[in-house]
Amino acid sequence: MNKADRRAKRLDVESVVLPFLGSRAEDYQTFEYLLQDVSMKGVGIAIPRWVVARENLRLGERLHLHLPFELGGRMLHSGIVTWERWDEEQDAQLAGVVLDSYAPALYPVYVSVDTREVAIDLEDFPGLEHILARVLKDSLLLKRGILIYLKHLTAFFSRVCDLDREGYALFREVIIEDVRAKVLANADQLAALQPRAGEEEAGTLARLDLAELRQAMEPELYFDMFRAALGDETVTLFLKAIKELERKLLSNYNTCVLLYINAL
Repeated sequence: MNKADRRAKRLDVESVVLPFLGSRAEDYQTFEYLLQDVSMKGVGIAIPRWVVARENLRLGERLHLHLPFELGGRMLHSGIVTWERWDEEQDAQLAGVVLDSYAPALYPVYVSVDTREVAIDLEDFPGLEHILARVLKDSLLLKRGILIYLKHLTAFFSRVCDLDREGYALFREVIIEDVRAKVLANADQLAALQPRAGEEEAGTLARLDLAELRQAMEPELYFDMFRAALGDETVTLFLKAIKELERKLLSNYNTCVLLYINAL
């Protein structure tokens, strides 16, 4: 079987009706969006009132859509909002994003700009469930990486933050430990999904609980809260490193959504 034959899973973009996770480049704030349209001119998205995580998009800001859009053999992931408006009929904010930032796709699952289809290349995987298993395994490793960062940063924060000793002790107990507990709980949730993802029986993907998965993969750390309390430029660099791991988790979640839709 040649590569063209193995790339058997394709789905028109208009058939994709489940929300994805995006984020603002400026403050890493996460939001849900629906994919409306894909063309050479850009991507159309909608943020309906009914989604759980909503943000009001602003003209000129950069968004990370956490989806690979394939154009000319390269993958586009983020871009600038070039227009936005409220649509009464859809009860949603609509926006156009011109994609301009390239990055490799982590998995052989992407949106083709030329054909306006979701494409899944199965050349290196026996089936969709095997891609899902890889994504969930990688996601668990990312969560564990965040836990390692938090462990090392707790002591570092105590030396460089602008809070006094008493204030920092309270911040560590109320904020840092709360974030750590949430990351640990979500890592445990992803670990619990591993055996289910490893099953090769038909219907494994269709039984995936996307709400449960989204909760496990969403960011636990609020960047602005930590930056305001801790201040130091070095701390900010460490926090950005954690947010980069969280960005990969958002991309992994969106990959799972594409796999789920293709399995229906």
